[in-house]
Amino acid sequence: MGITQQLLIRTVFLLSSCVPFVQAHGMTHYQSGIADSEWLLSGDIFSCSLTHPVPHYGEGHFIKEAGEPMKFVLQPQNEKLGPGQVYIISQAPDWSPGLRPETLEILPYPGYGLTVEVGGKVAERMLTSLDRGRHPVVAGTAWENSRETVEVSLSNINFAPAYNEFRRCLSTLLPVNYDQIARTAALFTTNGVELTDRIRARLDLVALYVSSDPSVGYIYIDGHTDVIGSRRDNRELSKIRAEKVTSYLLDKGVPAEKIISRYHGERYPSTTNNTADGRERNRRVTIRLEKNS
Repeated sequence: MGITQQLLIRTVFLLSSCVPFVQAHGMTHYQSGIADSEWLLSGDIFSCSLTHPVPHYGEGHFIKEAGEPMKFVLQPQNEKLGPGQVYIISQAPDWSPGLRPETLEILPYPGYGLTVEVGGKVAERMLTSLDRGRHPVVAGTAWENSRETVEVSLSNINFAPAYNEFRRCLSTLLPVNYDQIARTAALFTTNGVELTDRIRARLDLVALYVSSDPSVGYIYIDGHTDVIGSRRDNRELSKIRAEKVTSYLLDKGVPAEKIISRYHGERYPSTTNNTADGRERNRRVTIRLEKNS
């Protein structure tokens, strides 16, 4: 019998017991009981988190940050899982004994009291599993003895109302986070000064983020050109480009006192001007956000 089958069989047995902490021959199981199963929500427009304390083990966190995929993080209080493979399993509820457990992911784990983290579709499937009354289980070898198994189960008791609030929190998240929006480059055609639809869409995100995050103190707008043309003409061209971007952000409600607009002509290329691709990347306006210290 392989390790996957062993883990699944042990999980079926333990989850039917509905006790928070079980030690059996060759295996230790952690799970909250009916009386102490909690799902705790915290969040704002930047991040939403749904936390599940697991007695004697640590906490499980479903986290969705603005602009990032969903992730699940299992945080131990100390060394419980040892080095080896970790299995993410979706276990059927007790009232549906005919449904087989489903392995959602198998990943390497170095041990040493580190977190177990999965993202994207696996984390979303874990949430869906809980919403359908199933029990996601994280299983692996024990720290003290590689022949023993440790299993951590997420209880679906009291999950539904917290999950509804979590989904409401998700609907209010900003489409981008600070790291994604703090550095933006708007590219222009040769001698071009008009904002394309793509530039406008990006500037809309900048304006939305700045209006939502009072910690952003300044927006630096810097106009640039390639080397085609005279230095005087290029300086004027970079000025017009910077002014176009500045005017758009002002129209979107960005406070004028936060904007610092500059223009440099061809003086500070971001890459070589010896190729068409390089010149295209140098015909730009950069928008840089800085937070208050």
